[in-house]
Amino acid sequence: MKRKIKDYYRYVLYKFFRFIFIITPHFILKPMLIFLAKIVNKYNKRFNKVVEANLQLVFANTLSQKRKEEIKYNSYKSLFFNMYEFIENQNISKEELFKKANFENEHYIIDAIKNNRKIIFITAHYGGWEIALPSVALKFGTLAVVNRKMDNPLINKLYIEARDRNNIIMLDKKVAAKGMLKALKNNNHVAVVIDQHIKDGVEIEFFGKKVLATDATSRLSLKFDAVIIPIFSVMNDFRNYTLKVYEPLDPMKIEFKTEDKIKEFTKMQSDIIETQIKETPDFWFWQHKRWKNFYKEIYK
Repeated sequence: MKRKIKDYYRYVLYKFFRFIFIITPHFILKPMLIFLAKIVNKYNKRFNKVVEANLQLVFANTLSQKRKEEIKYNSYKSLFFNMYEFIENQNISKEELFKKANFENEHYIIDAIKNNRKIIFITAHYGGWEIALPSVALKFGTLAVVNRKMDNPLINKLYIEARDRNNIIMLDKKVAAKGMLKALKNNNHVAVVIDQHIKDGVEIEFFGKKVLATDATSRLSLKFDAVIIPIFSVMNDFRNYTLKVYEPLDPMKIEFKTEDKIKEFTKMQSDIIETQIKETPDFWFWQHKRWKNFYKEIYK
């Protein structure tokens, strides 16, 4: 009973802030979100500790402390802008959504569709990920997205309804494998966010440090001869993004160097995520414990 009351309270609070966000003019909302990012950046000790641990593990002394602080703040700003995208995209038309993001190298997607290839999109919690997948789904066809179900069932229902309007089918992580198989068999596209900590997976290196990574995309790609297309939403400004599409990984053309194709293929995908983060580290979600499996001591 207490759980239901708490869920309802958070649902009402969420609806209230969504209403405020929707009615507030953009020229007011932008500095408001920047101000919130500055406050969290300064006073949120819990997440700051995680960010600082991650930056130290990845970059050590190759970046100045000033640059690390800049990345930390920009990561929060990117996160707040992205949270706004999640809210606004529930209430705007397809045409309005397209105005906020331009595709770079979209010919990779168009060519794959023309050649009747099955497509698995991979991405990361990077920049405006809440605009990347809806844009792909609305422009290129139904997208089955693997996602963790929200703890609050009331908010989760809103989330699913919003995804439905954006031509997205939500797949719960716990039963994602069957959902992805069904989607590919039905000639729908699949999308997986592959950059976060998971409890089970294949061991690879990410930024030269051991992590566990999902091998589901590799297995599906090899099974269906599906191309894997990486896509990232690079933030240019508030409500202004570039959807950067990388050259597809085609299992029919790759010359694997080892017998463990799954691990090698999984590492290739992770390397692309790493390349994009290195290019502009400010937009990645540094607030999560990506290296927890093998370096949990850094988060204590």
